[in-house]
Amino acid sequence: MADFINATIEQHEFDKVIKIMKDRAVRLRPIMAVTGNMVVKSVRRNFREGGRPEKWEKSKKPKGMTLIGTGALMKGIHYELDNDGAAVTIKTGPQKYAAIHQFGGTTAPHEIQARNFKALGFMRGGEKVHYRKVNHPGSNIPARPYMLLQDEDIENIKTVMLEYLKDPIK
Repeated sequence: MADFINATIEQHEFDKVIKIMKDRAVRLRPIMAVTGNMVVKSVRRNFREGGRPEKWEKSKKPKGMTLIGTGALMKGIHYELDNDGAAVTIKTGPQKYAAIHQFGGTTAPHEIQARNFKALGFMRGGEKVHYRKVNHPGSNIPARPYMLLQDEDIENIKTVMLEYLKDPIK
């Protein structure tokens, strides 16, 4: 048989603490917004540093940083709160290529046609050439995981959340 300890607690002080904790735990929208911003900043930093904690395989494109051409994929990273603000979801923008860059994969051979101009322009053998359409052989894209947090980010988020429980954001 288990031994139990009975104790008497001055209820009025304890009730004040419980009320404060309940209020702070119920009002999660402010801390979830702060958390969402912290995650978005961390993910965007992954792009700027070319991968963290390990650098990504370099892009074969001659200009720019890996995964940053126009910057649309990086700029599209955002957060959304659920209806009651108790949960945050980190999302990519509408780019169709977001998943293949995160996980890697292959693309099928496909035809590329000029849409905004009469022809596509390329350099071949030092000369500029133009085609209305070209047959792309497909690509093998290595995984470049950008949607991830670093250990230090997780620790910072934990710290901010614990501070919120102590002193909520107004």
